[in-house]
Amino acid sequence: MYISCDRKNYKEGLDHNMSIIVDGIIGAGKTTVGKFLSDEYQLEFYEELKSDDNVSLVQRMLDRFYADPNRWSAIVQTMFLSDRFKDMKTVQVLKKRSVFDRSIYGDEIFAKTIHYRGQMTDDEFLIYQKVLKNMLAFIKPPELLIYIDVSIDTAMERINKRARSTEADLIPRDYMEDLKKHYDEWFNAFDLCPKLKLNLNDSMLESNGSINKDMGKYILDRINSILK
Repeated sequence: MYISCDRKNYKEGLDHNMSIIVDGIIGAGKTTVGKFLSDEYQLEFYEELKSDDNVSLVQRMLDRFYADPNRWSAIVQTMFLSDRFKDMKTVQVLKKRSVFDRSIYGDEIFAKTIHYRGQMTDDEFLIYQKVLKNMLAFIKPPELLIYIDVSIDTAMERINKRARSTEADLIPRDYMEDLKKHYDEWFNAFDLCPKLKLNLNDSMLESNGSINKDMGKYILDRINSILK
């Protein structure tokens, strides 16, 4: 059971905050979809890797994790969890609909995957779960969850194309396979808000990487029917 899938772990009340969550494995196309929705609906977009002074720290920590996951997994997961909690609190205070490129809800997928692979100790994973549960007690479920579903081959190809630091050389394929297995499991279990699964294979994108017209219309029509 995933902690983020259990309603009793959340702030009291049955309502949702105004977050639209775009989630999926590394290289799925979350930022592409997130920016598309941000532009179409004129919404604030909270990116996983922000364009500020903190991004260099985040990238350095990710490089360390990929090079030595046993050493750095716990602190890297804590770093991301803290940032995602901060962003979600901001959205709830502002009460303004926003789009997230990954979020606190799916953060535990990475911790679970790393623990499953033996790269996070049982005690570290237990501490992570306690921290996550304490944080969820202060936030509400999202308004909409969008899951970008792509093949491992597609994701790995996109990771190589974007050449973000050293991740293309350091991310093992078997890690991606484990990550996708847990993502599929989590998405199927998460029932606290409306959900939308998108297959964002290359035929759905233009040559410049943007979403093509037909896919864009499909996404907007589906979202509009859900959010009304």
